[in-house]
Amino acid sequence: MKLEWHNEKRKIKDLVPYEFNPRQLSEKQYADLKKSLEKFNLAEIPAINLDQKIICGHQRLKILAEIYGADSEIDVRVPNRKLTPKEFKELNVRSNKNTGSWDFDLLANNYDLPDLMDWGFTENELDLNLWKGEIGYEGDNKNGIELKSLYEIVIECENENEQEIFYNELSTKYKCRLLTI
Repeated sequence: MKLEWHNEKRKIKDLVPYEFNPRQLSEKQYADLKKSLEKFNLAEIPAINLDQKIICGHQRLKILAEIYGADSEIDVRVPNRKLTPKEFKELNVRSNKNTGSWDFDLLANNYDLPDLMDWGFTENELDLNLWKGEIGYEGDNKNGIELKSLYEIVIECENENEQEIFYNELSTKYKCRLLTI
């Protein structure tokens, strides 16, 4: 029988954690996930087997019980048939392991560094060279990290008026930053 999924409502307290769930969160990851759930609630729905055993979403459920209480009712994904033990284990691992990687150029050019840091990224995960001089980032030169640009154009102007004209022209086509020395 082809495996199909549908949504159902369940009380968090009625769901059974998988005793061999290998997924763990650091304190920071836990705090970041909690912050996300507090802001966006349950955007990614946990999956359970027909016997109420949690396949994926253990950490979300643990935090939701803390935030809203174990008597809270939430949406869960339920299969049309019970998964075999091997299917169960495979989905449990794949739900966290089979993820993509980040396009750091897109992050650097379309997101603000303070936001990314607030949303859970760490200095070790990001190539901070892409964010040289990012306004508002408290980590500039923190822990001896020297931030450098990959590319840079310097335009020397005679006065502030000329600088403003150049900036206004360039900023309509390019991401620009004004530095006054």
